[in-house]
Amino acid sequence: MNLVGRTSKLPSREKLGTWTPTNEDMTIVEVTGEFDQARVKQWLETQLHDENAPLSNEGDLKLGTMEQEDKELLLRLLRHYPKLLEPRDGCPPQTTLGVSHEIHTGSEPPIKVRPHRHSHSEQAIIDEQTDKMLVDGVIEEANGAWGFPVVLVRKKDGSVRFCIDYRLLNAIAKKDVYPLPRIDDTLDNLHGTKRFTSLDLHAGYGQVPVAEKDRDKTGFITRKGLFRFVRMPFGLANAPGTFQRMMDAVLRGLTWQSCLVYLDDVIIFSRGSAAQHVVQLAAVLERLAGAGLSLKASKCSFASEKLNYLGHELDGAGVRPMSSLVESAKNFPTPTDVTEVKRFVHMAGYYRRFVSDFAAKAAPMTKLLRKGVVWRWGDSQKEAFECLKKELTERPLLAYPDFSRPFRLVTDASQVGLGAALTQDQGQGEQPIAYASKINSPTVAKYSITELECAAVVGR
Repeated sequence: MNLVGRTSKLPSREKLGTWTPTNEDMTIVEVTGEFDQARVKQWLETQLHDENAPLSNEGDLKLGTMEQEDKELLLRLLRHYPKLLEPRDGCPPQTTLGVSHEIHTGSEPPIKVRPHRHSHSEQAIIDEQTDKMLVDGVIEEANGAWGFPVVLVRKKDGSVRFCIDYRLLNAIAKKDVYPLPRIDDTLDNLHGTKRFTSLDLHAGYGQVPVAEKDRDKTGFITRKGLFRFVRMPFGLANAPGTFQRMMDAVLRGLTWQSCLVYLDDVIIFSRGSAAQHVVQLAAVLERLAGAGLSLKASKCSFASEKLNYLGHELDGAGVRPMSSLVESAKNFPTPTDVTEVKRFVHMAGYYRRFVSDFAAKAAPMTKLLRKGVVWRWGDSQKEAFECLKKELTERPLLAYPDFSRPFRLVTDASQVGLGAALTQDQGQGEQPIAYASKINSPTVAKYSITELECAAVVGR
């Protein structure tokens, strides 16, 4: 299986894999459509064995509410994958797929950046993190011509994140344009879902090695010397593309049908029984185990009726903004400068599809972000700020779209901006599916009202 997206040359006598004969054929069960309960359980019982010991962390697993029989079936499945689910110290083993992260810099000369000055307490943190990564095999001592500075980024809880400033390296590296899934596309795929499982990979990037020929390019400098990464670090421009390509290849044929994957976050969704959900989960676990990947079980949840995913709360009825992020918006202090306005607008803007006429309501604040505008926090800005906080605090529910039914599009337009609401009757009256809005450019603002209404319909 070629996971790098280009022609690969295999060395002579290279071992490609092993062949293991099976004692019996596996019954293939369709993972979509209606399921026969007896057939599902029979299939699972032929593949799972009672002699598998309970997982060491079984008592800590997050399991959804279900019938005892279904719960036992789920636990039997999870016990079948101890290497995948049981906790481990340090960095997990790297994937067995042969994937590696490459950094293509062409003929550019090596870059060496002088290390930053750090306080005594920060140096202690850097030393501790470096020593731990050495022991775990994440990094190794280097003797190369590339070196970048360490940056400690302070998180909201007061702790710090160990990072490397790779901006100059990213500027010369050939870009990988492999796409990440659009979050709205993933959410639009969930109509009719009854159960969710969320899987989180343990140190996801750390399971992907850096290509041997490119490891020197990841070099970083501390007071203890020069080091380089053996496993893929955060901060490299093409790291998300490398990881997403690998995960898409591992789960090919299952994504968009029974699971969704966004980097190291995987969700399995089912529209049928709990037993059907276990079958769909089994298919994903088998793929992950076959790729030699590891999960962080403490961050996984299995067969739940609700799920937090990428800042959203999902259940059978639809999708809402996640309560913890809404609380952050609710408690956001009144901005005192442009930077704070930008932070709030970006935070609220993540949920703009939940707020009707978001652009127009935010307009008094976004005006302050324009170049050359003098800072003035007046009544209109205060009103816009409180309005958006109130809208988000109500945690509006959006239904999942049902593409077998017709939609209704309602639009509005003014000189300030354009707005639209997409709704659908799914048997309980019109329900909102999504809202869209935008501020008019100076050219569009000069349109007649008829032209503006037409522009709202086409979204331009």
